Amino acid sequence: MNKHLHLKLTSAEIGSLWTTYMTESSVIPVLSYFQQTVEDSEIKDIVSKTLTKSKEHVKTLTELFKLEKFPVPQGFSMEDVNLAAPRLFSDTYMLIFIRNLGKAGIAAHGMALSMSARKDVRDLFFLYLKEAADIEDQAKEVMLSKGVFIRPPYIDSPSEVTFVEKQSFLRGWLGERRTLTGAEIAHIFLNYTNNTGGKALLLGFAQTAQSEELRNHFIRGIDIARTIITKLRTLLEESTLSAPMTWDTEITNSTVAPFSDRLMLFHVSSLNAIGIGNIGGSLALSLRRDIAAKYFIMLKEVGLYAEDSANLLIKNGWFERPPQAIDREQLSKGKKGSKED
Repeated sequence: MNKHLHLKLTSAEIGSLWTTYMTESSVIPVLSYFQQTVEDSEIKDIVSKTLTKSKEHVKTLTELFKLEKFPVPQGFSMEDVNLAAPRLFSDTYMLIFIRNLGKAGIAAHGMALSMSARKDVRDLFFLYLKEAADIEDQAKEVMLSKGVFIRPPYIDSPSEVTFVEKQSFLRGWLGERRTLTGAEIAHIFLNYTNNTGGKALLLGFAQTAQSEELRNHFIRGIDIARTIITKLRTLLEESTLSAPMTWDTEITNSTVAPFSDRLMLFHVSSLNAIGIGNIGGSLALSLRRDIAAKYFIMLKEVGLYAEDSANLLIKNGWFERPPQAIDREQLSKGKKGSKED
């Protein structure tokens, strides 16, 4: 990477590298705990491989930050995990978690790659993108082999090409609604499965968090996820499509915290960001007005919850400041940092 050091990192590259470091460092304690408690040998292999990749990423990013004379983020460490804690998640849920990591990595690294200009940074994110796709694919293969992978609903293939003739195709408020399109089904399914997975994670966090305030916050997240799941299930059932199963039973009855409150709240904030992104994308591709309206409400609910999650991080002194532009107005007044009033 040395030959590229004369090229200054752009804001997009700095932001993507910093976010990747924070995410990878937060995953290492979780995967280390999974490695300690997993029972299935095939799933353990994927856990170990994913953990190794995350450690490699943190090491590479640390070296890059030092070469760039950029402060290495504090992130998370093994101090944020209790490896002696009893088993909280089933092997199946660990597999779901890892597949979701792969899915999130594909989205994040793909966007980072498209926004990066410097060759070494592009090469790095291209590698991370391929590795995330590989992890997601391997997790999916194991889920399929064990019969726990949930496929999206099937629909019949059209017999011919046709065109929409009436604007009622877009309606959905009153009267007879048209059935869902393939794209609408795909996005309803995506948000449904993401919320069932997130709800199960929040269940585990709620029963093990040490702070009462955080427990209540996680319970509120469970209620939001449950509401979203109910709305999406209704949409599927109205088109005579089956809703997927949930994963609540994949959480044990342990109340011993394997993770620090700070780490759990960070992961919830990450889930919020992923959820908002998914809902926004689904909104753009949903043609029926009633579906779009439902997504708008979900965006508001998850957005407010995300803001409260960030406020809790700040309140507890856990919100590590991301790289940001210099506040020239503050500098002119002889102050450091930026306005936060």
